[in-house]
Amino acid sequence: MKPQLIIWDWNGTILNDVQACQTIANIMLSERGIPTLPDLDAYRAVFGFPIKAYYERMGYRFGPADEPYETVADEFVLWYDRLYRTSVLRPGILAFLDRLKEEGYRQVLLSATRFDQLLEQVAAFGAVGDRFERKLGLTDHYAFSKAALAKEFIEREGIPREGALFIGDTDHDFEVSSAIGCPCVLLEGGHQSRERLETTGVPVLKDLDALEAYLHSL
Repeated sequence: MKPQLIIWDWNGTILNDVQACQTIANIMLSERGIPTLPDLDAYRAVFGFPIKAYYERMGYRFGPADEPYETVADEFVLWYDRLYRTSVLRPGILAFLDRLKEEGYRQVLLSATRFDQLLEQVAAFGAVGDRFERKLGLTDHYAFSKAALAKEFIEREGIPREGALFIGDTDHDFEVSSAIGCPCVLLEGGHQSRERLETTGVPVLKDLDALEAYLHSL
């Protein structure tokens, strides 16, 4: 069925911040004497949720005698705040969002970013935030899950689960959609490789043109 509501992920789906995140990862790894990620493919091979597990895949240890996860997460936030403005929006996204609005879709933005920081990030990229009726972010920046946020919004708005469509760029976005029982599609070019996305079994689309064709097919 044609969705009433589109739930957009922010990082990697609308904001192309993958290069910034790989750069930050390598800065932090180098400071700790852990081997760095040689390219974006290596980054996309390890990135995922929960974020703590992503750090562990890169070589961090979080035992009783080791650096706390929260310290690492806080450091990432400081670096991200310095570098995210070097990122750009996904090409063509503004016109695409406008077309969807003209076609009658409701659109909200969902992120594992802390809510106040999400508002700041969105504002840094001009009028993109005006395209969404709501922006949903977490209460802290440790990024354990955004599934509860999405589910609460769907239920509060009285939207049938099958009437929402989640658009993201990671397997966690598929997990979020599964948690609320709504369909999901995933876009290439974000924080995970196409191969990893395809393990979810949902449509994996190359770009916005493919997404537009998909929506028109519903």
